[in-house]
Amino acid sequence: MKNKNKILLLMLMVVLLFGMTSCSQEVYETPIGESTGVWESVIRFLGWITYYSSNLFGLLGDAYYYWIGLLIMTLVIRTLGWPIYAKTNDMTIKMQLAQPELNKVQEKYRNKKDQASQQRMQMETMEIYKRYKINLFGCLMPLLQMPIFIAMYQVVRRFPLGDTFFTSGDHTISYQFLWTTLGNEEWVANLPLALIVAGLMFLSQYLVQKRSEQAQKHSPQNAKAKKSQKTMKYFMYFMVVMMFFIAITNAGIAFYWIIGTGYQIFQGYMSHQGMDKKREKFRSRV
Repeated sequence: MKNKNKILLLMLMVVLLFGMTSCSQEVYETPIGESTGVWESVIRFLGWITYYSSNLFGLLGDAYYYWIGLLIMTLVIRTLGWPIYAKTNDMTIKMQLAQPELNKVQEKYRNKKDQASQQRMQMETMEIYKRYKINLFGCLMPLLQMPIFIAMYQVVRRFPLGDTFFTSGDHTISYQFLWTTLGNEEWVANLPLALIVAGLMFLSQYLVQKRSEQAQKHSPQNAKAKKSQKTMKYFMYFMVVMMFFIAITNAGIAFYWIIGTGYQIFQGYMSHQGMDKKREKFRSRV
């Protein structure tokens, strides 16, 4: 169940990436402030925070740097989403502890396909979930962050198209970042940033895989679970390639993902540090 949920989440993330890139091109050619509606209000709100952050809320005077606003906004969103990330990790630990018992139940009813046996298997499975305080809804908690990520994607794509909605023409915002501008769509200039995106994403997924393998000693897996683990690995590396090709089309998106993925690696490191203590804590409560 644990690996199936991870695969489901990865598939949804892939669909999300496809959805963001294949969304009506007209949306990404429309500057912020030229549309109306509730969704557009959310984008404008995030855009305003990005704008005010770009000069450190007045500390830089009349100097506005888009990369600073994007950096601050990304870190704020990732930090606000940390509780969801922590809850998801807790759910993963509980699933690891419960997995041996779940495997026994599945093996017990492996050759029993009648309705009565299947109902008993479901009841025993739910009893294990209850004992370990596993809420299946918690496995889908990361999806709660998706609307904000989609909104931020639009902000990053659309903000450079026309910033007069925020500046009222009183000043200009600098989009320069190192050798390029954030919003540039020429692949040659974006290639270095896209390679960094792919490298960080690969590192992130590699660390996830290593920690998952390490956790297997606490949760022996059957052949079916190992097959699911292998499938999940293919999905992860597919995402690395996909994010590279998206990042190479827009320097702003590449910079946004560099900050976000770097923060994700930091989150993973911090969570992994206390994993053993949490595992023992949850085990003592069963």
